[in-house]
Amino acid sequence: MCSRRLLAASLVAAGCSTQLAPLLDSPVSVSALPEAAGPPVPLLVCRFADHRGDRLVTPSPVGLIPGPNLFYTGSTVHRVDRGGFAGVNGGRPQVRMGDLEMALPDLLAASIRQVRPNWPIEVTASPDRCRSGGDAMFVIDGAIRRTDLRMHTNIVPLGLLGVVGAPFSFLQFEGELDVEIRQADTGAVLWRHGFEIDERRAVGFYYGGKAAYEMFSALLRETVAQSVVSVVHIGERRA
Repeated sequence: MCSRRLLAASLVAAGCSTQLAPLLDSPVSVSALPEAAGPPVPLLVCRFADHRGDRLVTPSPVGLIPGPNLFYTGSTVHRVDRGGFAGVNGGRPQVRMGDLEMALPDLLAASIRQVRPNWPIEVTASPDRCRSGGDAMFVIDGAIRRTDLRMHTNIVPLGLLGVVGAPFSFLQFEGELDVEIRQADTGAVLWRHGFEIDERRAVGFYYGGKAAYEMFSALLRETVAQSVVSVVHIGERRA
């Protein structure tokens, strides 16, 4: 909620129109890879298991008490991908919304197509097809374990200085994602990796939404880039 208030205030202050865009609408750029070796490798990308539970936001008890909440308020957003983030597209503010459980597999598939456009890639939400492997040679699967954004805000006196850009809000983002690549016919795990981030920032009045999105995006970029390189290497070595 705090992040949304910061975002809304910054947009009003800027006096700009705002665009709504999907959470992830373009593939992650991957470092240069060698030319494709061998025939195309069919892949199946599964929807990621979401282990974050049912909590969306946990407010700080102090923030609910009139009086003390003028000096401190805070909350933790557990499903940060559903909170909305500030970005910039063509010089205009842009709010990115989405659901990581659906968006991350699509992003992985789009990034693989960017470096191996001839590979057949299917994204599935079917547990049965994911277990069987369908027509693929390799299956990419994963889990979302944590996307916690903690926000601590001092409204008085630091908030009074926040309108001129002084830090008054303190953010901490903790994220954990797991990715595995397995042989479709045998189910043998060929590669598994856990990606983690724990980053803290102090931000001013206009920058809370942007900083949160940058931290969240850093986790996604690392996850997608390393996973794409790994599946290409495995696919071309074993095909």
